[in-house]
Amino acid sequence: MDRKGIAILVVAFALLLGLQPLAKLIFPAKPLPPGSTNAGPASLAGTNRVPAQTNPAPAVPVLNGVQPLPPATTAVPAAPAGPEQQTFLATKAARWVIGSHGGGIRHVEVLSHQAFTGRLAKGRSNAPVFLNGDSLPPALSLQNASALEGDGVYQLQKPDPSTVRAEKTLPNGLRIVREYRLTTNDHLLHATVRIENRTSQVLAIPPVDWSTGSATLMNSHDKGDMLAVDWYNGSKAVQTPGWISAPGFLCIPSNPRSEYKGGEGNVVWAAVQNQFFALITLPERPGREFSATRTLLPVPTAESLRTDPGQNTQPIAVSGVLRQDGGNVEPGKSLDFKFTVYAGPKEYFSLSRLQPAFDQTMGYGIFGFFAKPLLLGMNFLHNTAGLPYGWCIVVITMFIKLVFWPLTAVSTRSMKRMAELGPQLQAIRDKYKDDPKRLNEKTLLFMRESGYNPVAGCLPMVVQIPVFIGFFTMLRSAIELRGASFFWCPDLSAADTLFVVPGLGFLPLLGIPGLGLPLNLMPLFYVGTALWQTHLTPASPQMDPAQQKIMRWMPLMFLALFYNYSAGLTLYWTVQNLLSILQTKLTSTKPNTPEPAKPTSLRPAKR
Repeated sequence: MDRKGIAILVVAFALLLGLQPLAKLIFPAKPLPPGSTNAGPASLAGTNRVPAQTNPAPAVPVLNGVQPLPPATTAVPAAPAGPEQQTFLATKAARWVIGSHGGGIRHVEVLSHQAFTGRLAKGRSNAPVFLNGDSLPPALSLQNASALEGDGVYQLQKPDPSTVRAEKTLPNGLRIVREYRLTTNDHLLHATVRIENRTSQVLAIPPVDWSTGSATLMNSHDKGDMLAVDWYNGSKAVQTPGWISAPGFLCIPSNPRSEYKGGEGNVVWAAVQNQFFALITLPERPGREFSATRTLLPVPTAESLRTDPGQNTQPIAVSGVLRQDGGNVEPGKSLDFKFTVYAGPKEYFSLSRLQPAFDQTMGYGIFGFFAKPLLLGMNFLHNTAGLPYGWCIVVITMFIKLVFWPLTAVSTRSMKRMAELGPQLQAIRDKYKDDPKRLNEKTLLFMRESGYNPVAGCLPMVVQIPVFIGFFTMLRSAIELRGASFFWCPDLSAADTLFVVPGLGFLPLLGIPGLGLPLNLMPLFYVGTALWQTHLTPASPQMDPAQQKIMRWMPLMFLALFYNYSAGLTLYWTVQNLLSILQTKLTSTKPNTPEPAKPTSLRPAKR
């Protein structure tokens, strides 16, 4: 590589590293609009209520003798006063904490999984994963419904180990009874909310807004880039992760929206989730609408960052709300709302047995046709053959490579043949460089007479792309890799950091602010094999020499983009590159099939 090529590469790499801080100066992130959606948990303490005078309950007109729901009190405090009473329901895999403030599910502890894994687990207690949070709206609590709940303080009872009941009687004649009951599935909970009319009149219950909980970080080091809210419309899941973090284009930050709304009476279920865990609310009757708000949480203190550097310095949560229609309640009758709530890991084969379509929270999308069999194969190798998950990735990558070996061989031979025809093609370009039409005609004629088909070089690669993307999608969301070790890597779902070089955390894309520059070995192997592969691959003779040199050294730019990716993904890419190198060497040793004689009129021009 000459000096010009090196200079181009250095400048391009410097621009890549400097793009993010430069973009932050040019396009500073705009704060969320003022209000409850961008306030910290302090304003969300308790049941996320607001004073009645600032957000009164909607008026319900009197129709045919049906009375609107009378207010419970003249003024409702922003949050219940006094300490909150809590009780819990527990299985082997989950612990559901029910609170008296709002009567909802305060949080869920996923006992089957630890919050910290791999390198981050060293020196920490085996704390379970928490879904939702005590400072966020409880799941299944009513939002801004002062006429229904008053101060929102319930009386909790536990009649048996598998049931919790929360009750509240209001002066306006309403009585609300909430019942939570365990099921045979350790990660499922059945809930019933019964609104009883103890007056002598028919009462009209307005539409009610149920909290579906909040998508929260798995731990304090989670960057939150895979937080998402989903809802299922009866045929497919509507996934909306982009508006939450909105990374923008080429590291240019965008300003994510603070609120999302969707649904037209067809919300079968709603989910809030992070990369590996989900909280899914399935109502007995489909909801009218699903909405979500992005909430900024308090940043870690300076003392906390000193003792535990590398924490997310701007944690967020995403709170969901499911709206359902109310109805008229006769005297002595009740209006019942029933729910099934799932809280636990996003294990595809466990979710696929739960209906309807909980497995669509995996986010495979159109590539699920390939991702699901690959996940099945990985788990089969692990459970049946006893292979560690790292070796399962290696074996599956080899299997995919063998399946596509003939197609890749065709592509490799096509590129080799293209390189051999380079001098003739260059001669045509030199001869007809001032006549684009004749240049195109002569080029096509030459390729036809020489027996070269350019489609043979790119079509095999295009056919393989859906499989590779499906494998990538599966590995990114496979909770089976969380905590799985492979040689020096303690966790295949995270970067394989050997140690951290302090003082270099300011490096964009590579460093961790406040911590330093992690030494991740697997991405270095990936880039090394990628460079090896690009130097073995014949360059297209139609490409400018400067472009050829940039393409040969392009993997160095990928190092910055993929440096902090999970070790499972970089292991897959590394093995894929090694197998491609092997195939290139084997294919290049085989002579091409005899080609028709070259047209004598298209010999290289004399220089």
